[in-house]
Amino acid sequence: MQLLLDAGTAVISDIFDSNGILPPVLSERFFAIQQGTRFVGPAFTILGSSVTFHGAGDREKLAAIDGMGQGVVPVWAGSDIHGVCCFGDLLGEAMKIRGCAGVVVDGGVRDVSYLRELMLPVVTRYRTPAQAIGRWKVTAHQVPVQVRGALTEWVTVNPGDLVVADEDGVLIVPASDADSVSAEAARWAGAESEARDAIRRGMPLVTALDRYGHL
Repeated sequence: MQLLLDAGTAVISDIFDSNGILPPVLSERFFAIQQGTRFVGPAFTILGSSVTFHGAGDREKLAAIDGMGQGVVPVWAGSDIHGVCCFGDLLGEAMKIRGCAGVVVDGGVRDVSYLRELMLPVVTRYRTPAQAIGRWKVTAHQVPVQVRGALTEWVTVNPGDLVVADEDGVLIVPASDADSVSAEAARWAGAESEARDAIRRGMPLVTALDRYGHL
């Protein structure tokens, strides 16, 4: 997995393009709450929907977090969520202590200053002070989910798919493609380093394109 993170989402996206596959990039509206956010890990999916309910908490949400293990990346699929948060400081603390590598939220978060201090890498679609209790709830976890995409309206994320996030955005590598994409990423990274060195030495860009096949 580290090899994918080292290669970066831009290289991985180009690999998908080179294989004739539309890169599964998440929406450009997602943003990291901390600068320099970078993480990779298998997706732990959480699905929810807007619904009116009564009670002090969302037990399904708490059960989902209790099931998270070391190194996973919770992917919160808010579906029709609007204006309310998926979690804040307390549940962020719970994910941090469980060893989550990072969190992707197709929805909102709150208590952003606390989450920053917690150093839990979070990429979210929006922030809001409004809680979800009584307005939005988790309906399932560790099931296939859809989150908003950049090149397609929705990107499907299955449990165990690899989530790669860096300064350029977030991209999903299906678990079935992880080995082949990792191998290609190593080759691409090497070629890009050679091309970069050649350009620094003054090689014309058209010559570099002909030699390295991609710029």
